[in-house]
Amino acid sequence: MDNNHPFAGVLGKAHLKIFGDIQDMTYAWGEDEWHNGRRLVKFWRQQRMRNNLAEQKDDGKIIQKLPPLVVSCIYWKDKNDYFITSVDCIYLLEGLIGVRFTVEEKNRIRRNLEGFRPLTVSKCKSDSAEFFRLIMGFPHPKPRNIEKDVKVFPWRTLSGALTKIIRKYTPSYSSTAVVVQT
Repeated sequence: MDNNHPFAGVLGKAHLKIFGDIQDMTYAWGEDEWHNGRRLVKFWRQQRMRNNLAEQKDDGKIIQKLPPLVVSCIYWKDKNDYFITSVDCIYLLEGLIGVRFTVEEKNRIRRNLEGFRPLTVSKCKSDSAEFFRLIMGFPHPKPRNIEKDVKVFPWRTLSGALTKIIRKYTPSYSSTAVVVQT
């Protein structure tokens, strides 16, 4: 392995283990969450590694807990259902794996996510214009990049989507723009 390469020894196969039920984020919303139409949901990535940068565990592996990743669980009143944007989904995947994807890799991931039947939300479509305005109006952390049509996935599919993409993801220098430093 080339130790001079900036990603040398950093990229490895990711494994996803979700603690708790992601669907629980759609229950027991507070008054502010209902008023705003979203709940900010925090995810944490734990990284196991073999070095002396963190506290040693009995099994010889080191667990490092990183800062939370925050995404929006958005309530779509007309559909009486909860959604996550494709932008938040890719952001969450990047954070869980610990890389920033190239544009090409993001496009490949979007194609793989099509199996989860996303809905396109647009300001030009009468059945989604109000939901589009809701998404575009959210302050930081914003569940979108720019003001254009956005794909949304039912929140209930998030666990399956994350599992599918992480299972299929093979780290490579061509798919990785930046490795997130921990």
